Amino acid sequence: MAYMVMVVADDADQLNAILEAWKNIHIDDVVFVDSTCFHRAGVKSRHIPMRFMFETLGGRQQCSVTMFGIVDDETVVQQCIAQAETVIGDLDAATNALLAAWPLPIVKGFPKQPKRQGGS
Repeated sequence: MAYMVMVVADDADQLNAILEAWKNIHIDDVVFVDSTCFHRAGVKSRHIPMRFMFETLGGRQQCSVTMFGIVDDETVVQQCIAQAETVIGDLDAATNALLAAWPLPIVKGFPKQPKRQGGS
């Protein structure tokens, strides 16, 4: 059964390093999403308008990046955890990152065979 693996980290560089580590186990079909942490969403910085200052105004601020990837089975999930911990360290002790995985009973479009180069 396929699994969804999700990694959330405060630093995009951490996720890039995890993605590089995952290439060793052939996980490279991954989606990155900018995300907002609930515990930081209430922290508002005061806006002081300045002339000719171009900035995005709004209530949301991006404070983390979330990475999603689909893997073949639980064995690969364990490999993803091991590779992520080579970058971040022990995820149980990490204060700036987390990893979660859950089974996907229905998946359409997930490649069952490796992609072939040069055609079909």
